[in-house]
Amino acid sequence: MPETFSGDPEGRRIARKRALLLSEAGLLAKALGVLLCRANHSLGPIEELIKDIKKSELTELQRSFGKISSRKKLKNRSGQPLLEGRPINCLFIDEAGKSSPEPHVDTSYFTIAGVSMNQEDIDNYIIQADEIKREFFSRTDFPFHEPHLRRYSGKYYFDGDVGKQQSFDSAIEGLIKASKFQLFGAGIRKHAFREQFVETGIDPYLPTDVYMLAITMLLERYVDFLGYNTQNRRMGTVTFEAQGPKEDAYHQLEYARLLLEGSQWVSNSTFMDWLLPGLTFKPKQASHPLELSDMFARELYEWIQSDCTIEPKFWDLFTEKIYCRDDGARGQFGVKIFPDSDIRSLIEKHRNKRINTY
Repeated sequence: MPETFSGDPEGRRIARKRALLLSEAGLLAKALGVLLCRANHSLGPIEELIKDIKKSELTELQRSFGKISSRKKLKNRSGQPLLEGRPINCLFIDEAGKSSPEPHVDTSYFTIAGVSMNQEDIDNYIIQADEIKREFFSRTDFPFHEPHLRRYSGKYYFDGDVGKQQSFDSAIEGLIKASKFQLFGAGIRKHAFREQFVETGIDPYLPTDVYMLAITMLLERYVDFLGYNTQNRRMGTVTFEAQGPKEDAYHQLEYARLLLEGSQWVSNSTFMDWLLPGLTFKPKQASHPLELSDMFARELYEWIQSDCTIEPKFWDLFTEKIYCRDDGARGQFGVKIFPDSDIRSLIEKHRNKRINTY
């Protein structure tokens, strides 16, 4: 039984080979359909076969999608990262949607967003966010919160004063532009994930739990950012919004499991070299970078809800902050939508928009 905790870049090559073979099988099946049609024979079984082959090909293409990078590039300098005395980079994570089914709740999509900041940038963000809250609300003891912020509901309604709503939007846009951070995110299209991967069992490496899948994909991209940021090597620490004792304990467990076992594409040693063990949990109160995570999680949710065809309220501003290494080629981008085999061209348009900002 092969070990699964050291990363498996070879798996992508295998998936790519399967996709090519399935493509050829699909062409043969179509040719057979033409012959059967000429013979006035029923096409029912062959049409089902063609559909099944196409579905399997898309699944294998999804698995093979990405650039294979040697894990040695991310290797640390010592066996004990803390001995290096590296400075800290902080990742703040929030979510939108529901990772598990709930009655009377739309469970088609789930997104998580991570905002990466250095400590000095955290302090600057809090100062600027407090200034906006004093100006518009005369108090700072509350967090900006979605989706109320973009819908002008609750305190953001401003008694229907359109001019004040627009002024507030401008202030939030200024806050996003002025703040220094990198963005990471993962969006799971839950129905497609269940049909293409969970029910078929085609990929034994993938977690079947939606939350674990999303956090794995986000942290794979975050350690890529830490590992390739050679000018200022930093250890990463991760903070989640506090949701309750049981939920927080679950997140802590899954985080530890990821560090110990690794993922299909990133080894456990790489995760442990770049991430501090243990999570921090913080409730939403007052000004904090978790507000930005909340905003971007909502942006991602609305984006994938539209099958990546619309640009949500602050999309252009956040797009400029998405992590993008080198030319932003496959496997080097800070946001992952999964599965994406049927909407990849639409996603590429947004990715290219980020790349062209260089």
